[in-house]
Amino acid sequence: MFDLLLKGARVVDPVNNIDRVADVAVEGGKIAAVGTGLAGEARETVDLTGLVLTPGVIDPHLHLGAEFGSPYGQRMTALSGVTTCLDMAGPVRSIIEDTRSYGCGINVAMLEGFSPMRQFGTESPTSGQMGKWIDESLDAGAIGVKIMGGHWPVALETELELVRLAPQHHSYVAWHAGSSTAGSNIKGVREVVNGIGDLPLHLAHINAYCRGRVNPVVDEAEEALSLLRAHPNIWCESYISPLNGTILACDLSDGHCTDHVTCNCLRTYGFSEDMKGIEGAILAGKLFVIRDNGTVSELLEGKAALDHWKAKGTKTAGSFPVNPAASRFLIATAKREDGSFVVDSLCTDGGCIPRNVIIPMGLSLVRFGALTLPEFVVKASVNAARHLRLVNKGHLSEGADADITVFDFDRQQAVYTWVAGRRVLDHGKLLQKGANFITSERGRAAVEKAGFTSTVVSFDTPEPARFIAK
Repeated sequence: MFDLLLKGARVVDPVNNIDRVADVAVEGGKIAAVGTGLAGEARETVDLTGLVLTPGVIDPHLHLGAEFGSPYGQRMTALSGVTTCLDMAGPVRSIIEDTRSYGCGINVAMLEGFSPMRQFGTESPTSGQMGKWIDESLDAGAIGVKIMGGHWPVALETELELVRLAPQHHSYVAWHAGSSTAGSNIKGVREVVNGIGDLPLHLAHINAYCRGRVNPVVDEAEEALSLLRAHPNIWCESYISPLNGTILACDLSDGHCTDHVTCNCLRTYGFSEDMKGIEGAILAGKLFVIRDNGTVSELLEGKAALDHWKAKGTKTAGSFPVNPAASRFLIATAKREDGSFVVDSLCTDGGCIPRNVIIPMGLSLVRFGALTLPEFVVKASVNAARHLRLVNKGHLSEGADADITVFDFDRQQAVYTWVAGRRVLDHGKLLQKGANFITSERGRAAVEKAGFTSTVVSFDTPEPARFIAK
């Protein structure tokens, strides 16, 4: 007897070359069968006629740490139809702790953000200090570390040394481009590419460096794509929301913004890089402030946003509408000569930042004709699963994890999700608690001691070949 039988959806599974109306059976948290008119008894049967069923959506770049908006990131992520996510800043220990109250049954992997002044009291830590910190991050449950160069830049050589050290410590490594010599822009991308050689790297949100700050927007996008084509050791994602996310805190002694991304955005709109500039940007409709409303994070605008920012003593997060449509479109759809995508996945850079739009914005590309529906699934699930070495996710093969996303194509909205065969999302309601943490072997103890299940992955294995939808 099946535990669950999902009937009559359009099933899209590019790995198995499936795109047709079919049934999906689940048993023991795994895919038991996919076929037309599956026979057999089931403890639960759900009619999905008129909906689309895919492998669970994976967001490979978002934020769950409360400093970026609220502790509700997992809830907001799950409501959007995502079943697996990669937090790209931490703090890892606080995310695990927040999961006790705000977890909702999805899979969570985490990177610890590299902020050397906070962690070492210096912008120039030694290799020994950085190696010890990587080990401590893995022991805490992270799968790796992320350079926060766009937000808190330090010397390029310090950032490069972290990239060199990571594989030696069996750690994943990502980089928000930016250093003390180049900003969070196309110049920062050039530095990264020229500096790392053949080392493996996750270069975060490539679209964020193509905002026209150095050259025209399309020229920057084309240069970024050219650099990625020439350096296949770099794995990349892009978000397709017009909004970014940044920290709006200011040094109250002089009023200056503490986050370099915020400074860049203020300059883009012609505002000063201080409290006065933030106030002007908010009132001009160029900056939205994130507020924790007790359930999710929401965006405020105008006077309400300004009042909230001031009431919090500037210690809030916010979003600027700085991502041009032209670069987002080019970057999301570009392919290599072999037919694989140049930018491997879609992401949101969201989580607790209110822009969890992989399904609505990704399906807009499908409706426009820029992607096929199987190609959307490649970018929304398959490639991220392969890259994160989640061999049982991203497809509906027999024995694969029963991580499933079901959406209404016409409304461009998630309707159901299942994670390991457990229903998480049902028409806007979340039904589960806790989380399954994706971690390394050395992080398993911390996760399980905290009372959560774990999936262990290793990045010592080679990067899988990029997938090409047939």
